[in-house]
Parts: sequence; C-alpha cells; structure tokens
Amino acid sequence: MSVNSKLNYCGVDFGTTNSSLAISQDKKASVLPIDPNNSNPFILKSLVYINPKQQSAVSTQAISRYLHDLDTLPSVPLRIEETGRLIKTFGPSTGSGAGPVIWIPETVEVDNSGRGRLLQSLKSVLTNSAFTGTNIFGKFYTLEDLLGLLLNEIKIQAEKNIGHTLDSIVLGRPVRYVGTGQNDIAISRMTSIAHNVGFKNVEFEYEPIGAAINYGINISQPQNILVFDFGGGTLDICIMKLPEQEILAISGRGIGGDLLDSRLVESKIGDHFGINSEIYGKVPFPSNYRLALTSWYRTTLLKTVKDLENIKHLALNSNQKEEIMNFYNLLEHDYAFDFFTAIDKTKIELSSQDFTNFIFNRNYLNIFEPITRTEFESSVRQEIDESKACIYESLNLAKLKPENIDHIILTGGSSQTPIFQKLIYSIFPQEKVIAQDYFTAVALGLGLRSEQIFATS
Repeated sequence: MSVNSKLNYCGVDFGTTNSSLAISQDKKASVLPIDPNNSNPFILKSLVYINPKQQSAVSTQAISRYLHDLDTLPSVPLRIEETGRLIKTFGPSTGSGAGPVIWIPETVEVDNSGRGRLLQSLKSVLTNSAFTGTNIFGKFYTLEDLLGLLLNEIKIQAEKNIGHTLDSIVLGRPVRYVGTGQNDIAISRMTSIAHNVGFKNVEFEYEPIGAAINYGINISQPQNILVFDFGGGTLDICIMKLPEQEILAISGRGIGGDLLDSRLVESKIGDHFGINSEIYGKVPFPSNYRLALTSWYRTTLLKTVKDLENIKHLALNSNQKEEIMNFYNLLEHDYAFDFFTAIDKTKIELSSQDFTNFIFNRNYLNIFEPITRTEFESSVRQEIDESKACIYESLNLAKLKPENIDHIILTGGSSQTPIFQKLIYSIFPQEKVIAQDYFTAVALGLGLRSEQIFATS
C-alpha cells in the first residue's frame, strides 16, 4: 500500500525468538520487511552478535558472522590480562569496622580467537532485576543496550522502507513474562529501550489481543473467539467478543518453544553432558550449570575463565569425566548456537515423524541420541497440563464454556506442535480451529491498534 508520510506510528511484536513490525492505514495493516537478508524478510530473528572489536550484528547477519568466525577462526583458550590500572577495594574487616583500603591490579578476560558472542532469548530475562547486563570482551552491556540493538534495527529497516520516521509505537507484551512474573520491571525496561532508540510515544498491548484484532477487524457477524498464541517464550490466550472487540478474558503462562527445547535437553540429551553425574562420589552436578545447559542465553554467558576452570575441575573429580568434558567443549568452542539449533530441528522433526535421531558432530564434540515423539511428548507433559489449565482459566474468567467459543485462532510458531494441537482438539471441535499467519498475525493486530491509538490522538 502507499504510505502517507504523516503515518508515524507502528506496532511491533518484539518476540523472544522472532520479531515483526506492521503499520496500518484506514484499518488495513501490512507488515514491513525488516531483515532483507532473511528468507522471510518480514521476520527479524532476535539474535545479537558482538565480536572482540565491539562490532555488532543482529538477526541473520548475526548468524552469518557467527558461522563465518566459527569456520575460519581457531578456538583459543581465554586468558586473564592486567590492564595496568589499579582498582580500589578493602582488606579483611577488623573489630573496629571495615578493613584497610587496598589497591589491586585490574584484570580483564582476553579472547584472542577473534570470535564473537552470539546471544539469543534475551527477552526472557526482562523480569530478572538481578540481571542488569553482562561483560562482553571487556565492555559492559546492559540488558537495555543489547535489546536496544534489536529494536533499533527494526526501526531503521522499517523507516528505510516507508521513507520517513516512526516516532510512536505499540509494543506487544505477553500476559505473563518469562521468569519471576515481575511484569512491571519488564514494562519499565521495554519503555526505556523504545525511548532510547527514538520512539517518543510508547504504548503496550497484550500480544493475543493483537492477534484477535487482526482476525476480527472485518468481522461483522457476532462471535466469540479464543486466541491461542504460543511462541518462543510465552503462551498467551485471549477471548474476545466480535464485532465489538470486547475483551472477555486474558490469561498466560511463561512457557514457550524455548522451554520445550529445554525439556528435550533435560530428558534425552543432558546425560551426554554429565548433568546426572556425581562429583567426589557424592556431590551432584551443580544446579547452576545444569540449568545453563538447558538455556541458550545462559550457556553463551558461561564462556569465562572461571567457569571453564570450574567445569574442567568438575570433570577431573567426576564419575563421568568424558561427559562433563563435552560440556566444557560446548563452551570452549562456541557451539551453543549450533547445538540449540540442532535441538530445535529435532523438535520440529518430531512434529511430523514418530522417530528421529539427534546428531551433533563437531570437532571435540560428537553426540548421537535416538528420540521418539512419545518420549518428547512425555518430557513436556507439565507444559501440556499448564496449557490446558490456561485455556480453562480464560474460559472461567470469560464465564464461557468451550461450546460457547465459535472460533479458535492459532498463532505463534509453537502452536504448530502436534501434541498442543491435539490438546486444542480435545477441548474444541477441530472444524472451529483457524491457523493465522504464525509469525506476523500479532504484529498486524498491533499495527491496527497503533492506528486506533495514535491516528486519532
């Protein structure tokens, strides 16, 4: 569509795994290309890559640079180097109070390989007030800095496409963010990020409401719809009465495709990394490392001198030395992206096959594990039960029964998982289920919502 130069608002589905942006005029929304290098240019993968020169890239460019560095630059052990500066600290406390002031050499970790760090799923720590950021090659990046790289690129690419500035945004938000449930912290951080990249006016809308608006914008026949928005980070449900666009209920859980990947690692792959090993014959494998192995963003942050030394020490004193050294090599050789991509591929294969083999062959790390669909589905039984509870919670809030729902709208990549579709069909007749665009339906609805908010203000 031709774009009015006065249109300065947009809707953004800022996802844990993928992001998209839409604009709307005269109640007609369209998504804009925001990653020209992606096979689907309307999707920007929520990935950030930063190399030792502090050069950054996002989305498919981040993957390209990561893979290029992995193929062409040898892995080199990290080392500690003194900067030549002194930092102030305090010695042991005394009976009269704080210890004496002492000055010690400042040190930094140096990675001479030239390889960078590839970060994903950063949105999943928005509610964690303890996670303020991370040090990458001697420079501290706040969480807002890192997520800002993504939102800034989305804004730049969209403005390049329409030829003028966007200064107002409706940001999608889940009903319940991943993590502690401190939604206010996440909203505050996302507001700061949006302002930092140049948006003057920032509003939020629940992501499933966006999908509901997108479906219902041209609906005139009275009906109740239920949106089942199951993405990389969260499950969100909305029940809306059309054509009034009256919200009858919203509900959500902090579960998504990333968590399904984690369950697959825990149940079938983790043993190859020693997560069930014993240290000194009696101490269990540390829970923080066990948790990190099931979460990509945590894994990528573990490549430090201290953690690598700790893991090697665990291996030497374990009953599963070889397996724990697999964990060491996963970190040392920067295989996290490849590893979790292989996990996700296996999950997707099990959506259409009853059986597949997880195969990961790299230098210093070779894993083979046969997996059945039944085993995968058993590993996510808790998430299936949570999803069922979420559906009935929303129905109870709306004071409706399943038979009162006229259509069920599926969106989000994880809603394609057969066991979750089977759950839907166990509650609602299959003929009532409609699949929207799995990756842009929310953004289209948020674009329409931005027109409702900003075009009349």
